[in-house]
Amino acid sequence: MKFFTFDEDLDRQVKHIRSRIRLLMNGEVAQQLRDSGLDYSRMYGVSLIHLRKLSQEFQPSNGLADRLWHLAFRETRILATMLAKRDELSDALLAEWADGITNIEMAEQMAFNLLGRRAGSDEILKTWLLHPQLYVRYAALMSVGWQFRFVGNELAPWVKQNLFTMERLTSEAKLVHPVSHCLKMAGRFDAELRPAIAHFAKGWVGSDDKVLQAAGEEILFELEAAE
Repeated sequence: MKFFTFDEDLDRQVKHIRSRIRLLMNGEVAQQLRDSGLDYSRMYGVSLIHLRKLSQEFQPSNGLADRLWHLAFRETRILATMLAKRDELSDALLAEWADGITNIEMAEQMAFNLLGRRAGSDEILKTWLLHPQLYVRYAALMSVGWQFRFVGNELAPWVKQNLFTMERLTSEAKLVHPVSHCLKMAGRFDAELRPAIAHFAKGWVGSDDKVLQAAGEEILFELEAAE
């Protein structure tokens, strides 16, 4: 558990957010999330749409985001990814947050809201791709893909050098989707990467693995549309 020094303004905001989350609670949705296997210490079933609207009531703040993350509720952690000041959030703080990425939802929210939009993230992404926790690797792969859309092609050389590494990651079935997403986005936004990515995708289409076949077909469709 992380302890924070008293800050009247931040503590007031956290209290207000917790109150709003309780008001927005949806027990039926929370049960559905539990039944789907999502792992959270506590959740209130608040929709992502409501969380997005709630986040817009506050100024981005890494101090607030860190407090929300360490509350360890589903909703406060998702809000943390929305309220962090991305380009000022340190790799060290992200490293602290990594152990809290324990399911697909949190991995995807981390990637789409935060790490996929944060410039200069190559080092933390490289570290996370080697992380022992599967969903941290999932978040890293999704983030690399979103980087091509939201940040630019700064990771293109790294992707080119690590295509075989990403292919090996597909040996874990749960990572096929994020690897596919990463390659689709890279191929869509970087024409120089398309031939190499197409080569891998064609190999997957010829695989006996139905999941890889489908991923390969999706990638090739995406590359053709980008031409």
